[in-house]
Amino acid sequence: MVHEVDLRGNVPLYGQQQCIWCGAASAQMIMDGYPNPADRVFYSQATIWNTIQANNSADPTDVMQGWATDPIGLRECLRLLNPPPGGAWSVHMDTSRDAVLFDILYWMNRNHYPVATLINRGGHWVVIVRYITDVAPVAGSSPTLQTITIYDPEPHNVGSISTMTGAVWYSTDWNGAVRYAGTWLNNYVAVIEPPVAKGIVRIVKVTRIGEKVITSEKAVAFAKKWIEELKLSKEPVYAVLRKKGIRNLEPILVREVIKPSEKEVKIPHYFIVPFGFEAEKGECNVPLARIAVIINAFTGKFEEIAVFGKPVRYLPEKEAIAIVARAMRLDEKELKRVKAAMMFQPSEITHIRTYPFWKVDVKERSVYVDQLGAVYTAIKPSVPGD
Repeated sequence: MVHEVDLRGNVPLYGQQQCIWCGAASAQMIMDGYPNPADRVFYSQATIWNTIQANNSADPTDVMQGWATDPIGLRECLRLLNPPPGGAWSVHMDTSRDAVLFDILYWMNRNHYPVATLINRGGHWVVIVRYITDVAPVAGSSPTLQTITIYDPEPHNVGSISTMTGAVWYSTDWNGAVRYAGTWLNNYVAVIEPPVAKGIVRIVKVTRIGEKVITSEKAVAFAKKWIEELKLSKEPVYAVLRKKGIRNLEPILVREVIKPSEKEVKIPHYFIVPFGFEAEKGECNVPLARIAVIINAFTGKFEEIAVFGKPVRYLPEKEAIAIVARAMRLDEKELKRVKAAMMFQPSEITHIRTYPFWKVDVKERSVYVDQLGAVYTAIKPSVPGD
């Protein structure tokens, strides 16, 4: 038995137009994705951003954190620009992610509105548009979350739609509560209507670490296996996988660091298996990706699938090294000692696992290069709610 709530047919995908406008883009998607077409309203992200800024929390501690969009600002923006008929938006927070997630699922099941939530410990806003549980989330129930789908306003000006297992949701995006001092510290947060029922959500835990990484060839085979077994290509949002000419691109091995402050003996790794068309090429004749499937690099288990708002280009290793070489003015001898590897860490560089960055080690230091070629000298936490 399964229970599904799917709002993807109502909610449009919008990429954030500025690097700190994830809250504005999320609000834009929500207000233009109400269940009744007559209630949908489109606002520019600039208008939404200005409304959020005028209504962010005035608490001195919150102000000191420099929130781009805080929960109060997002709530008031939705209330002022497009209040839902017969209802009202509210901020729900709790130290228990099981409780907050139940409220999200319960409310979506009852009223069919999309829900905004903070991920990456308060660093980024996304919109939940779909989920599958074993039973309906009604009063007193304890549903098990099987999959969850989010609309993410990253990459900038592109956006992406990601579906992941419940275990991966808890291991990555919802791996920790808000870390910024102030009103929401140590809480999981969502902007919803206050449900009248209580319950909790359960997650089937999985092991995401191992001893030996599988080969690239096996990663591709597993990706194709899960596309077939989970019938991913039959879902309209991922239907491009059925089109003639679609093919897998070179798999990308990624080292994942979710909580860098914790000393971990073993670190999760995953493969991104991108899919694109033979004829679609970007700069330097690099193939463009339409869809990315994430596979556990140790077990081959399915973790996530994402479709981008428009084709994206993954930066080749040689190009990343060349960018660093120019920035640091390295000579040929020094270039021979350069090492590069792809990694993901929620930060100002990126918030989504399908869009990681290069870690380039040179001269006993590390430099980081994102998929657009921007160089960073350190991995810094993002502005809260950016």
